[in-house]
Amino acid sequence: MKLFELLDSPVQLIMYDLDGTLVDSVPDLAIALDKMLTDLNLPAAGIEKTRLWVGNGIPSLVRRALADDMMGDQPGVVDQETFSKALERFKHHYAIEVGQHSALYSGVFSFLSQIHKAGIKQAVVTNKSEIFTELLLKHMGIDHFFELSIGGDSLNEKKPHPMPLHHTMEHFGCNTQNSIMIGDSSNDVKAARAAGVKVVGLPYGYNHGEPIESSHPDSVVESLTDLL
Repeated sequence: MKLFELLDSPVQLIMYDLDGTLVDSVPDLAIALDKMLTDLNLPAAGIEKTRLWVGNGIPSLVRRALADDMMGDQPGVVDQETFSKALERFKHHYAIEVGQHSALYSGVFSFLSQIHKAGIKQAVVTNKSEIFTELLLKHMGIDHFFELSIGGDSLNEKKPHPMPLHHTMEHFGCNTQNSIMIGDSSNDVKAARAAGVKVVGLPYGYNHGEPIESSHPDSVVESLTDLL
């Protein structure tokens, strides 16, 4: 499906998830997570487990790693003292690793560039912490495409709550008739549904090991360039 076929009105705003949608960032996250676990004398998790745990923000990622647990949308249960120490260690390591081993997915730069040239507004709406979102966008050389980026700690709510999408649409003076969401996970689909906007799913991301089709987005494309 092409971009112009998704809405009855011309698209004026595209909101993107980040990890698993624009950037394959799991290698950075896995390295930082394993260093955190080593600091706590716990066994390393590795990249495959990390891939399953990504999607609900850094606090949830850390809790899942500590509990070695991935149960639905709920992070593992760990004591607060251990969690606080682990979170601090993860942030320390991730600040060093962020963007160092990540890569843009095929077609992403070309798509963002063409959408930018077309004058369509673009924003990142992610559950990743705001500071790491900005760092990753800069490391990947795509920060200049976005007039706004919303992190998981930017507002009082994060995806799957619709607040980040509503906030973004209001920022640009757009609405549900001319805005779309693009993501790789059930959180993106749920947030879009709750916000009343159409959503495109990508099958190559980190949807907790589940196919994005099971979340029933309005369309699934193999690459962003399929929308052009």
